[in-house]
Amino acid sequence: MTAWINTRDYSTLELLVFGAGCVLWIVVYLYTLRNLRRHQFMDIPLATVCGNIVWEFLWSWVFTTDMGALFQWGYRCWFFLDCVIVVGAFRYGYKQVTLPGLRERAAALFGFGIVAWAPVLYFYIARYDAPISHMGAYSGYILNVLISVLYLPLYLRLRAQPEGALFSGGSAWAKAVGNALINWFCFLHFRDGFLLSLCVLTSVFDVAYLLLAADRRAVRVPAPALSPAVS
Repeated sequence: MTAWINTRDYSTLELLVFGAGCVLWIVVYLYTLRNLRRHQFMDIPLATVCGNIVWEFLWSWVFTTDMGALFQWGYRCWFFLDCVIVVGAFRYGYKQVTLPGLRERAAALFGFGIVAWAPVLYFYIARYDAPISHMGAYSGYILNVLISVLYLPLYLRLRAQPEGALFSGGSAWAKAVGNALINWFCFLHFRDGFLLSLCVLTSVFDVAYLLLAADRRAVRVPAPALSPAVS
């Protein structure tokens, strides 16, 4: 084991597979940031960004992975990218909301979501996750299932609108393959049926999203600027 990579508790294959999955999630974030810059639209479900930023903050700065400093900084890379996504969510996340009564309050609800996730994830990780997985697998996969399943109604709700052309096929594939690689890591390293069932569910929802989005518009047009309704 070195300070940078834990080769005592993790095999070379496990480290490579997990690392590749993490890199593909960075690709997902970069696609999201490109969409925010070009079209002022975020294709990651708004509700899941709340839990994401909290999880990444906790595993970057409060809890420490036993996989080594290289992976700790990988988590921090996720966190820094997600900070920019959070800013975009506050500015443009309302475009995902179709109910007028909620659209005008989207930013406030998003902020509440972040605050609400913070104690839930902190105490769950401290009591159940960190002592068992040592790298955030359980809390991460609870969020990951939520992320993967919420892509489906988000796309279904918006695919007939101009925003439907802005969902990225590259992002969908990077997410699906990245999750599949991290699933592989979990099957190599863990034997807990609960965690492994979450892995399977994640891939089921990822494949469903790939199939659903296969008919997305070939021509991508910028979504029109939508302003929140004024109460």
